[in-house]
Amino acid sequence: MKYFKIKFPSRYQVNDVFNDNIDLHIILPDNKVFFGTAFTILNVQDLIRRENNCYFWSTNMFLISDLKVATIKKAVEKAMEDGFFELIFSEIGYLDILYSENTNYENLTDDGEVKN
Repeated sequence: MKYFKIKFPSRYQVNDVFNDNIDLHIILPDNKVFFGTAFTILNVQDLIRRENNCYFWSTNMFLISDLKVATIKKAVEKAMEDGFFELIFSEIGYLDILYSENTNYENLTDDGEVKN
């Protein structure tokens, strides 16, 4: 298993764990930061219906069964194990640039450890 930490750039704000989406930063021990958005299938269906469209797409889209923090963490871990991580998530920079000069992997709080 590859170690990583999760940050929710807009905080963990999910109204319905089965019908919502959330942006993710995945941080690796080398301080690289990757971006993706986790969607539920119900959310994608709802967005298609609300927009009266025949399709939906999103850059770095990651479909998961629900948006519980534990599910998000497990899904990211599985994507890494399966070798799909860098196909799903885009590298966007390094911690010290995106967060602050004094931030590194060791002192970064893992939002993926939040229990829900």
